[in-house]
Amino acid sequence: MTPIANDAIIKALRAAAMDEHAAIIQYLRHAYMMGESELACEIEGVARDEMRHFWILSRWIVKLGGEPLTDRGFTDFGGATPPEWMERNVQAEDRAIAMYRELIGRANDPDLQADIAHVLADEERHRGQFVDFGVEAQAELAAATESTGVAPEAPIAVVDKEALDWGVQHEYAALLQYLMHSFLLHTQPNCEISDQLELQAINEMQHLGWLGEELAGHGIELPWTPHPVEVPSDAASMLESDIRLEQGTSAMYGQFLTQMTDPKLKGVVEDAHGQELYHESLFNRLLKRAPQKAAPEPGKTWTIGSLKQKETK
Repeated sequence: MTPIANDAIIKALRAAAMDEHAAIIQYLRHAYMMGESELACEIEGVARDEMRHFWILSRWIVKLGGEPLTDRGFTDFGGATPPEWMERNVQAEDRAIAMYRELIGRANDPDLQADIAHVLADEERHRGQFVDFGVEAQAELAAATESTGVAPEAPIAVVDKEALDWGVQHEYAALLQYLMHSFLLHTQPNCEISDQLELQAINEMQHLGWLGEELAGHGIELPWTPHPVEVPSDAASMLESDIRLEQGTSAMYGQFLTQMTDPKLKGVVEDAHGQELYHESLFNRLLKRAPQKAAPEPGKTWTIGSLKQKETK
């Protein structure tokens, strides 16, 4: 593959990764807003598939000599009801299917073609799922309209909302930071650090769900802008930045826990806080086994652009 052709594929893969990032957030938002239901769990499962696609694409970007990115593509926040959200998700899958059909014809590497074909098959399946989910959501909406309804959640205290808002932005940032570090370290001979960072990113996504579902349950829109993400150029520096992130998280969660008033919401933050302490301990252990820092290559640094969001309200 010529350098020009390689650059074109990297550019296309980066665009696809941005769209996968957007799909993760769009689908998680819909799942959280639908509360604890079987349909919401199904939608979260699709979001996890999109996270796996993001993982596949980002590792190919690094393998081909490009830089992974945390930027997010078009995220459709429109619609007021679950059936409307499912229709917007069908539209998102239509865009993804068209993109991957075009991309698979441009890729020359058989392994890359196989991975794109795998992702394309997933997106075609997701489209069918969202069509079915729309039918289910319409039926549930009709049934809810006929029923007496469920008592709404009690108003949330200001400090409790602040804690959950901050936590969502942190967990989103931690998810992105650990994924970026995992992608960049995946090509190293010893992949233990990369694998552990990937696992902890999944754990941060779980925390995001805990906090996000509580906000959505109170009818509050989640703050879908993450805190700053650090992506140094070597494993030791990455782990040091991850440790700083966890230390800051533990301090903030600890501060919020002394002020929160709702026992249920406080319990959610306590659970996340305890797991963040484990992350800090794990990253310290990994740092002791990480390769020593090497002098950076001239002109070689990893940079991550600011989060670009294009949303409809």
